[in-house]
Amino acid sequence: MAGSLMTTPLQGFAVIDGSLCAFGPFGDRMPWHAPLATAVAEFRRGPFCTYVREQPFGLLSGLPNLYCLDGDGRLQWMAEWPAADDPCAAIVGESEGALVVRSESGAVVQLDAAKGRLLSWEAAIAAAS
Repeated sequence: MAGSLMTTPLQGFAVIDGSLCAFGPFGDRMPWHAPLATAVAEFRRGPFCTYVREQPFGLLSGLPNLYCLDGDGRLQWMAEWPAADDPCAAIVGESEGALVVRSESGAVVQLDAAKGRLLSWEAAIAAAS
């Protein structure tokens, strides 16, 4: 049939036993990314990457619990995080090239989605008003 498009089925992802796992088209599970330090708590698929948030407990001092993987699961960047005592608590989304996340204290942090560099940090009190 002329003009037919072939599409590749999307891979499903899930956090299982603290690791990020991929599911094949037949439901077969394969480990895709083991945590760098503790356990994967949350992930969000970006256009050509996956943003990963690990549990902050047990991380070495100064090591951020947010990072980015490319499509093959290789580390692209670790977040330039503004406060070692206020780790990332949630990945909110992406907006105009910025990754928006929230810290444990409620601060809104914006990072360059391509490089992980800090763009802005807005304290929880300022974010609430």
